[in-house]
Amino acid sequence: MIPSAATSPANKSGTPSKAELEQNEVRLGASLEPISVAIAASTAMSGQLIRDALKRHRRSFTTIGPAYSGKELLQMAAALQPQVSVISSNLQGDSMGGVKALRQLRLSNSSTRPILLFESSEPNMVIDAFSAGARGLLSANNSFEVLCKCIRCVHAGQIWANSGQVESLVKVLEDIRPVRLVNARGVSLLTRKEEQVVNMVAEGLRNREISKALGVSAHTVKNHLFHVYEKLGISNRVELILYFASKRYAHELLKGAN
Repeated sequence: MIPSAATSPANKSGTPSKAELEQNEVRLGASLEPISVAIAASTAMSGQLIRDALKRHRRSFTTIGPAYSGKELLQMAAALQPQVSVISSNLQGDSMGGVKALRQLRLSNSSTRPILLFESSEPNMVIDAFSAGARGLLSANNSFEVLCKCIRCVHAGQIWANSGQVESLVKVLEDIRPVRLVNARGVSLLTRKEEQVVNMVAEGLRNREISKALGVSAHTVKNHLFHVYEKLGISNRVELILYFASKRYAHELLKGAN
């Protein structure tokens, strides 16, 4: 479980002083405006721990909840529009409850940016979480400081994933056929060359390897990636891999349903 007071410097009484908390907030890079964070937890205790820990950094965060089911989280998100949601992977005794909640949020067109807290990071969980709309994936065993960094990163529009999780995504993509990225009308979003670059990135190739395979300069590859990022509304290589994985996953679901 992500610890609360144990992660903050404490005085002799065991309780962090106001000065210590303020110094810790500066060290963590507090936002100019507090980030509103909804909490969906597996238990009352875990929800209380996360809420109390975030409240100690009131200059950085305001808290909503905790909720204990996907339905409660959906209601909170609709009524209070939290900027970020921290969701346990296990809700109401269901190990996939958090992923189901992510899907409900996506279907509701909620603007909240979800982070999934997991107890065990298996490859299928990584794929399911990001495909369902997670913007961050974090172990419940991580420190509170890491949670704070994750919240700020996701709030800023970035994806939070560690190298092992990205590697899991890449491994899943290794043996699949290239996915054609299209809009709702079936029109390709990318040029043929850009699609080639995207598929090679998803296979784990670096720019130099891609340039060699395509017979173009590394600078040309960078230009292709810049245009891809712009067209897809993403900002870096990790987000591109996750975007690719989500599209592939949706394609497989549709294929299986037919």
